[in-house]
Amino acid sequence: MATKVLRADVRPPVSPRARILLGRADALLSGAIGAGNSVDQFLDCYIAALRGAAAVLEAAPKSTSRARSRSAWVLMDKAAPELGLWSEYFSAFSATRAALQAGVSRSIDDSSADEFYRQVGRFLHVVEDFIGVESRLDRVGISSRSISA
Repeated sequence: MATKVLRADVRPPVSPRARILLGRADALLSGAIGAGNSVDQFLDCYIAALRGAAAVLEAAPKSTSRARSRSAWVLMDKAAPELGLWSEYFSAFSATRAALQAGVSRSIDDSSADEFYRQVGRFLHVVEDFIGVESRLDRVGISSRSISA
């Protein structure tokens, strides 16, 4: 009977679905630059971050327990605890996102939307590292491990 030997220096292949989700996140983030206003930019960035979280969930080992939460940030925190600071950071913006989508008068100023854009970019680079995709995203001017919430 043959036994499988797992080597610590060999990563499993990248999930094609995780790669696709990361690509969609990157495209959404790129599109956010051309948003007509800071609210649209924020919403586009938030959706890009959600796609990044989906890529993490796709690449993370599957849990045998049934998920009780539908929040991507809660699920990501459980699936990849090493990304917990990112889960907390984006979870803090969930109410803002819901209010903006519902048309409740909350506003996002340009500097806040720009900072959120930068943080989502950093997060997507962390996701890229997490899922093991070869360097693909533009890393100019972005430190992938920093977060300043």
